[in-house]
This record gives sequence, C-alpha cells and structure tokens, in this order.
Amino acid sequence: MRYKIHLTIIAACAVGILFAYYLYQAKEQTTSRLTLLNEITELERRQQELAREILHSGFFLYHDYDRIHRLLREMEHSLASATALHRGVGRERSPVPRLLESFSLDLQGKEEQIVRFLTLNSMLKNSAMYIPQLSRRIMATTPGGLDFRYQTILTDLTSALYLARNSLDPDLLMGLAATLEELAGVRPPAAAAELHQALLTHGRIFTQVLPEYERLLAAGLDPAGSRLLRQLLEAMKAENSSWLNRLNLLTHIFFAAFMASVVLIILLLIKAARENLALNQLSAALTVAATSDRLTQLANRFSFDSDQESRRRPLLLLINIDDFKHINDIYGVQAGDYVLAGLAAALERLQPPAIWSRCYRLGGDDFGMLLEEPVDFNPEELAGKILTAMDAEQFVYREQPIRITVSIGISRRRPLLETADMALKECKRLKRSRFLLYRDELNLQERIATNLRVLQNVRRALAADDILVYYQPIFDNLSGEIAKYEALVRLRDEDGAILSPGYFLDLVKESPLYPEITKRVVSQSFADLADSPYGFSINLAVTDILDTEVRDYILTMIATHPETARRLTFEILENEGMENMEEVRSFIEQVKEAGCQIAVDDFGSGYSNFAHILKLQVDSLKIDASLIRNIDHDTQARVMVHTIVDFCRKLGINTVAEFVHSAPVHAMVKQLGIDYSQGFHLGEPAPKCHS
Repeated sequence: MRYKIHLTIIAACAVGILFAYYLYQAKEQTTSRLTLLNEITELERRQQELAREILHSGFFLYHDYDRIHRLLREMEHSLASATALHRGVGRERSPVPRLLESFSLDLQGKEEQIVRFLTLNSMLKNSAMYIPQLSRRIMATTPGGLDFRYQTILTDLTSALYLARNSLDPDLLMGLAATLEELAGVRPPAAAAELHQALLTHGRIFTQVLPEYERLLAAGLDPAGSRLLRQLLEAMKAENSSWLNRLNLLTHIFFAAFMASVVLIILLLIKAARENLALNQLSAALTVAATSDRLTQLANRFSFDSDQESRRRPLLLLINIDDFKHINDIYGVQAGDYVLAGLAAALERLQPPAIWSRCYRLGGDDFGMLLEEPVDFNPEELAGKILTAMDAEQFVYREQPIRITVSIGISRRRPLLETADMALKECKRLKRSRFLLYRDELNLQERIATNLRVLQNVRRALAADDILVYYQPIFDNLSGEIAKYEALVRLRDEDGAILSPGYFLDLVKESPLYPEITKRVVSQSFADLADSPYGFSINLAVTDILDTEVRDYILTMIATHPETARRLTFEILENEGMENMEEVRSFIEQVKEAGCQIAVDDFGSGYSNFAHILKLQVDSLKIDASLIRNIDHDTQARVMVHTIVDFCRKLGINTVAEFVHSAPVHAMVKQLGIDYSQGFHLGEPAPKCHS
C-alpha cells in the first residue's frame, strides 16, 4: 500500500514538476515571442522614420546625417535580436526565418544605396549653394553691367537648377543641361572668366549626379522592406496563435493528469487509513524490539546510547559474567540464556531506590546499570552490593545449580561505555578486586593516541621498506653447533632505532596491516637465505593460514623457490585458532608435500592439548619460555618439561627450548634431553646469518 501511495505521489510530483517546468518554459517563450514582435514592430517604425529622414535630407539644406546612420545601426541590432529570438522559439517549418533573411538582404542593399545617396545629396546641395553665389559674384565683377543675354542665361540657370532639383523632372533636367550648353557658348567678361568656369563645373556636376540621385532616392523610399515587415508580423501572429493553442491543450492535459494523481492519492490514503491501527500496533512492537533485548527484556545498546546522552551526571556500572563461555560449554546454550535472564532480573531488583536508574543488556554477557548520580553517592558501595548478591545467587536449570561471579567496571567519565570497559579490563587483568572505578590514570585517550601512532609508524615503515627481518640462531644441544635460524620481524623507526615485535605486533594483528607484515617476512627470508646452508623457520599465526591472500602468497613462494622451501619450518602457535583445525591441516599437508616442516610454537603457554600435536603431524615442538625461564630451580617446570620431552621422543618429534637466558638453564635443558636451544645466552637476533 505504501509503495502504491509513494509511487502515486512521485507520479503526481513528477507531473507537477513537469507542469511547473512547462509553465516556466512557456513564460520564457511568451516573453521571447513578445520581445520578438516588439523588435519587428520597432523595425517597421524605424523603417518609416528612415524614409522620413531620407526625404528630409533631400529637401533641407542642412540635415543631420548621423540620425540616418544611427537608424540603420538600430535596425541591424533589432534584426539580429529578432533572428536570435526566433531560433529559440520558432518552428522548423516557419516562414519567419526566410522573411527575416529577405529583410536582412534588403536592408544590406538599402544601406549601400543610402550611403551613396547621402554622398550625392551632399554634392547636389553643395552645387545648389554655389551656383547662385557664383552668379552673383559674376554680376558683381562687371561694374558697367553684364550683357543682357549673359545675364538672362545666368538667371535661367539658377531657376532651372532649383526647378530640376526640387521636382526631379527629366524634362527640366534636360532644360538645365541646355541652359548650361548655352552658357558654355557665351564669352564671359575677362574679370569673371574663372568664376564662369567654376559655374559651368558645378552645373555639369548637377546634371551628371541628379539622375543617379533620383534613382537612389526612389530606392531609399522603396516600400519593399515595409511589405516584408508586414509579412513578418502576420507570420509571427499565425505562429503565436498556433503555439498558444498547443500551450492551452498541454495545460489541460497536465492539469487532468495532476488531478487524476490527486484523486488516486486520496483513494489510496483512505485505504491506508483502514490499515492504520494494525500499522500502529506493528510500529509499537518494532519500537519495543528496537529498544529492548528479546532474551532479558532489558533495554538494549540503542536505548543506552540515547539515555546516557540525556543524563547530566551519568554513572555507569558495566557488569560482566566471569568465564561465561564455560557455562555454555558445560550446561549448554539454553542454560546460558537462562542465567542471562536471571542476572537481568536480579540487577533490576538491585537498582538503588529514589534515584533515576535503568538496566541494559549491552551485548553478550555484558550488562549495564546507568544512574543519574546524586551528590555524595558511593558507586563502589553499590558495586559491592551487586557482587555480594551475585555470590549468593544460585540459578537452578533442570535441577542443576549454576553459580556465577561477575566483574564490574565503573565510570562517570564520557564516553561512558568505553571508559567503563577500560576499567573492567583493567580489573580482570589485575585480579586484585572484582570492581574498579575508572580514573584518569588508566589513560584511555593516551592509549588510543599511542595505538594510532604505532599503526601510523607501521604504515610508514611498510611504505619506506623499514620492515626488517632479524635471524636468531637455534643450536643443536649435542654438537653445540648452529642448526638453523628463526626469522623474527623488526621495525626501523624514523630515527633509525630498531623496534622489536613487542612494541607493535600485538596491535598490528588487530589491523589490516598484519597480512602485509607476514608477506614481507616471508619474501625477505626467502631472499636472505636462498644460498644459506642452514634451515630456517618463520612464525605463522592461524589467521595467516586462514587469510586466502596470505596463504596463496606463501604457496606461490614455495612453488617458485622449491630448494629454499625444503629448508623451511613454519612455527604455528599451539593455543591460537585451533577451532579451525581442518583448514590448518589442509595447509600443513600442502606445505609438507613441498618439503617444509611444521613446528608448534609456545607449547605449554596455553591449553597444551597433546591431541593437537598428533592431529597436526608436527616435526618439532618449541617449549614455551614460561616453562624454560626458571627450569634450573623450578621443580614443577622440570616435571612438566620432562613429560613433554618424553612424549615427543616416543613420537619422533624434535624439541626446542626457548628463552635459554643463562648457563644453568642451558645445562638443565641439555640434561632433560631437549634437542635444540634458543635464547640470548646462546645468540641474539641479528640482521644477517653466520656464513
């Protein structure tokens, strides 16, 4: 239903948007069309004004020719504007572009004729002005008076000139030419000879120019341009009428589609309203599910994040069940769930009265109790009450009594969960108390900053090729000679200092940088020991074996360098990731087929499961430093090591003692029959192996 409503609303919005866009385009086009009509109207007005100016220039002696040129420029600008506007709004089959082009050609031809006309007009006005003046000056040069015939010709010339110019009658122009010929045959007075010649020159100019002048004047006043403009106006009106009809039709279509969408939305909303009650109930159920834990019915992490932000003086007790995994392993997951629910109920009963508080399940076996801490409140006293209550609590599941203990991290410092978790981890690590209040000495922010600096340094070292491999010798306890080397990773700091793995490796194992570290150690070891007569070992975490990219890289190196691989031993941690036994065994089978050997590292530090040794088909077993360190005076350690050595000897497995740090320890190692020894007493890691 919602999908249909949303789809209909989207369709209505789309129609509305298209309609709005179309109205906007229609508005723009209407403006353009009105502007276009205005430009054509202006062209017609200026065309008429230009004709008037041309007539004025012909009849008046003094006239502003700049007005004619300005009108021509304005007409060209209006024509260009009209042409551009029609490109944006016109139709493909419209006659308007053709008419605009015809008018443009007419205007260009007329402009050339007008320029020539103005030039001839100036010449005629000049001659018309000079001929009377020259006649008067000729008369003035003869004090005794001119010959009557000569004087009559001058008078006739002046009259014929004005009549011919003003009437543009060809007959009068011929009479003017005849008068000039008659004047040319008369001998002027000696004093007026030059003036007589100038008079003849101006008269002949007049008779030569006046016919062309008449033609150009007629061309300038030709109504062809006006006819084109009237045709343009009629074409634009027809085009606008057609466009308005289409606009009206589309407007009705859009409006009908929009109204249909609105009606459909109303119908769908009516239908949706009938389902509103069920939806509200479902929403309430989902809200409960989103803010509470299904198993314990306590508020969940989402609710905690919201609540702790709204508290002014928040105090958090982070409560964790000790060794909860063992409950699931021994009694089953359902028993574990039963205990979690029982603990939740007990914590709600233990909430302090009279102050705001709320209990949460924050994940797994982590619970929280958030309080608005009043003045002079003692959170450690509340933690003690919770511990006492849990020690006395007994959860009976299928007639099996189950007892638990908890540890508590307390914090009033934001971020609450992170700081309380830091206090909880420190509490479990120290094991001096079962609750701990977070304080600044735990240095959460400083630890985070340090971790970031370490990771940044490792990232830099990878880029700068400052990940190094050092080699520590492993000695044969019978011959006392070096039997092989163990490849150990090192990091060269920016100041050149060499850092051991303890400074960075544990942190890097939790980051995406770790696979690249493993690949660097493998490639560098293969390169350094390619021509060495000694065997060598490389440490592998189970995560390396489970990482497809790292595993494939190792197998490729083995296939590429088979001779070197036959001297290689992979040391795998005995207590790490053995739940993925099948994948580990598959890898071991592949490398063993290539001639590599397998050793279990740090045996005795973890679960020390002898079954793992049999399943992995190991060649060597490295006894952990915790058993070797004090073996010269620790009887229990000697008994444990003796058992391990006897077990391995019967299975044909070599043994290696780690952390041989003194002569007494070395002596005891050899006395117990351990095959090989490794430690600073015998040889420290170095960047090169002995030849």
